[in-house]
Amino acid sequence: MITSAQLREHALDALSLFLPIECAGCGTPDRNLCQECRQYLLAMSPLDVQYRELFDVESLTRLPLWFATDFVPPLSGMVHHFKERNRTSIVTELAAPLRMAIEAARIRLDLWSSDREVVWVSPPSSAASFRTRGYHPTEMLVKAAGFRHTRLLTHVRRRADQSTLGRLERFRNMHGAYHAQPLAHGAVAVLVDDVVTTGATLLECARALRAGGATVLGAVALASTPKNFQDTHR
Repeated sequence: MITSAQLREHALDALSLFLPIECAGCGTPDRNLCQECRQYLLAMSPLDVQYRELFDVESLTRLPLWFATDFVPPLSGMVHHFKERNRTSIVTELAAPLRMAIEAARIRLDLWSSDREVVWVSPPSSAASFRTRGYHPTEMLVKAAGFRHTRLLTHVRRRADQSTLGRLERFRNMHGAYHAQPLAHGAVAVLVDDVVTTGATLLECARALRAGGATVLGAVALASTPKNFQDTHR
């Protein structure tokens, strides 16, 4: 008797004849996301969630951060395909570990027993990025994880692409980049991002929200880069 899983594999085999594709994580041919990479994501649990603190040298404040895993293969490949190659079909699988990080943060921040409503806020995509992609990656991830995203931040000025900059340059590049919308006043927020490198973007989000009258409890991310990032870009 053929199982549903086997039927699914046969259907994917047939589809690959007409629409050649490769796994977003490891490059295995004829699969949008191979079984191994899918299992890698779905096997994560709240026990795998890691914690670090982001430090703002100007305000001398710390921002608690919970993230599901390190930004390494095969996850790095999946995120690249999701954000830069319009592979939105894998958002459900990518959202699974993010959900674990969000749940861990809710427990540590004691949000389950709190009467105050918490909003989930992500760094806003630039207009140019939205025109190129046609969607907001982090907002899509938050929604797929089962949470409602709230837009409370807007761009104030143009900035350089963070991927081209070193650690200290990233902080200078982000400073003053965002402004809180009027609805932020009085809000209690937790920030959500896909990948954290230096933390410059999340710290700028926290600064802008606090300046707008919001309380920022912490941040959550799908992944964080290993702590070997250099102070200057090479």
